[in-house]
Amino acid sequence: MGDSMVLESLTRGEAFVAMAAVAVAAVLTLVTWIRRLASKSTPDPWPQEVDEAVRNREAVPICLSCLYPQRERSWLCPNCGFPAGDFVTLMPYLQNFAIGELFRRGVMGPPETSIGRNALLTLLSLGEYGFFAPVYWYWMIRKAIGKPICQVRREDITIENGA
Repeated sequence: MGDSMVLESLTRGEAFVAMAAVAVAAVLTLVTWIRRLASKSTPDPWPQEVDEAVRNREAVPICLSCLYPQRERSWLCPNCGFPAGDFVTLMPYLQNFAIGELFRRGVMGPPETSIGRNALLTLLSLGEYGFFAPVYWYWMIRKAIGKPICQVRREDITIENGA
């Protein structure tokens, strides 16, 4: 009898907050249950020897853009110039190179058919360029219809030591 009196004395706002908390808890429980179920049913995509080779201390990192081995620790790939350091995207100056490469790939090369990638580039360009974003969108649309700035991707450049 005491419990029902407490629930009946709640204001409309308090009742809404209580129901919202129960709903959030139910959704989180459902998500956790689905993740557990999915993790049990998904096999490991890598064979054991590949996993061990990647985790080996002598493993050589590669460039995410051209897959060139990065034997020396540097901020940019010596083969293509793509930002390749461990924490490049967290460094303010070098982060500009990574952002520039992302936007350059959005307007150059063969037409892109991925709607998600084009939507992401549209939103990012609005945040990055602000007032001038429509200029970038113009070049994105040209690329989407098969008329990019350049038909081929940028050729790999080789950065010589001491240059």
